[in-house]
Amino acid sequence: MLFKKKISCSLLVILMSTIGLYGCEGKDLGKQDIESKELLKNKDARLAITMAIDKEKITNVILNNGSSPINYYTPEGLAIDNHGKDYRDIAGNMGNDYDLKEAKEHWEKAKEDLNFKNVTIEVLTSDAESSKRVGEFFQNQLQTNLDGLKVELKQVPFKQKQQLESEGDYDLVYSSWVADYPDPLTFLETFTTNGKFGKNSGYDSKEYNALIEEGKNATSISESWNKYAKAEEILLSDAFLMPLFQSSSAYIQKPYVDGITIIPYGAKYAYKWANAEDKNELNLTSNSDIPSLDMSKATDSLSFSVANNVMEGLVRVNNDGEVVEGIAKEWKSSEDKKIWTFYLRKDAVWSNGDPVTAKDFEFGFKRTLNPKTASQYGFIMYDIVGAENYNIGKTTDSNSIGIKAIDNYTLEVKLNRPVNYFDRLMSFPVFFPQNEKFVKEQGDKFGTTEKTTLYNGPFTLTKWKLDDVYIMTKNQGYWDKNTIRLESVNTKIVKEGTADVNLYENGDVDFIGISNEFIDKYKDSIEFSTSKNATTFFMLINGNNK
Repeated sequence: MLFKKKISCSLLVILMSTIGLYGCEGKDLGKQDIESKELLKNKDARLAITMAIDKEKITNVILNNGSSPINYYTPEGLAIDNHGKDYRDIAGNMGNDYDLKEAKEHWEKAKEDLNFKNVTIEVLTSDAESSKRVGEFFQNQLQTNLDGLKVELKQVPFKQKQQLESEGDYDLVYSSWVADYPDPLTFLETFTTNGKFGKNSGYDSKEYNALIEEGKNATSISESWNKYAKAEEILLSDAFLMPLFQSSSAYIQKPYVDGITIIPYGAKYAYKWANAEDKNELNLTSNSDIPSLDMSKATDSLSFSVANNVMEGLVRVNNDGEVVEGIAKEWKSSEDKKIWTFYLRKDAVWSNGDPVTAKDFEFGFKRTLNPKTASQYGFIMYDIVGAENYNIGKTTDSNSIGIKAIDNYTLEVKLNRPVNYFDRLMSFPVFFPQNEKFVKEQGDKFGTTEKTTLYNGPFTLTKWKLDDVYIMTKNQGYWDKNTIRLESVNTKIVKEGTADVNLYENGDVDFIGISNEFIDKYKDSIEFSTSKNATTFFMLINGNNK
């Protein structure tokens, strides 16, 4: 009898152990692996991914260049109102922090909703070294932090990566966006249904689209920004986008240098207010020649930076980020912000002695929009009445464009919608004036040498030797020449990786940008500094991968 009881007890233990074993595995019974496209349509899965990455490790370890981890899309320092307030201060903090506990909760909810155990996703990056390292970091973090997730990497040449991204052929892609103009719209419009990233990620929010339209048509900056902030918060909560960091540029400059204006978008440097104490000159380096000084054809930061020093538009942006007078001594807008009138100074002249007139601005704008010019920046003028139709060839009548020289010193611009930042936009080099007679005389050579370029800015280009040097000299005919403290700005072309650092250490140059490999060497020096760029890097999540 005792023997039978022992057998019964043994059987019971075995049975209970077996039940316990199956009980542990029972949670996964019936669960199957799913495809990535099914996973990424699930909001909890996307939220889990956005919260499972420690962004500070990207900025502090992988980059180590002063870039800042962020949870928002529109960068700091881009949009400044008339009172000097940044859009980011008004919009406030938003987005998803690194929160492993919450990430895992969202992940388990996604697993429950989709009834899966394992899933594989692919992260697309370019094959540039820093991009590869970010991709590998993502792979490690996601696989470690989200149970059942396998991450494969696809690292391809940049051009191929861009093509795959534009076609929506990815799960997650490491991407970035650079400001074209000083307003949150330059970022937020990319996620409207037909925007660049909205289209290729499948993001389609009627509420988001409506807020963007309301912001675009608001007649005050505060009203516009409030709409944009609400839209941005919706975008981030929908988790098709995972902001990673706002990029920064590291540089070193000699203690006697000050007053260099660093602009976060477009023309990066301006030297109107720069000083080098008793030297009266500033020595710099560049890793490439100037691509073009034809502002209807230029597309790069270097061309825009040089142009911003040897030419001048209606306004400038000073060291405090304020819009100040340029060729325009004053300006006004209509109550609905759709008509802007600029009153030009009469003492502004071109380097050939011609006066700078409103007709030079009208010609320059229309030349950029002319389809024959094939400008890549025609789109930036599309808020002007008739500009888009003329640029895409729907009409050949340039008089249909809302740009008119009322007289030699009055320029009127009519817009399709209220553009509260239009005066600030006029500092962008694409809006600089062009002397019609000179441009036509030079033909295809215009803007390709120092002699085939005309100047109206603080400096003139007096030497432009390819693969060697270019020199900007103080413009004695500039209307505000007494403000200019430098006699010349000399830039040596240096294409070898460390040559510019050697020149700096030898005292031959006064200011250089430095790459990541030199950060640790200089970061504790009083000569080291960083400046934020109006550029956001992020992971784009394809929530509608077909």
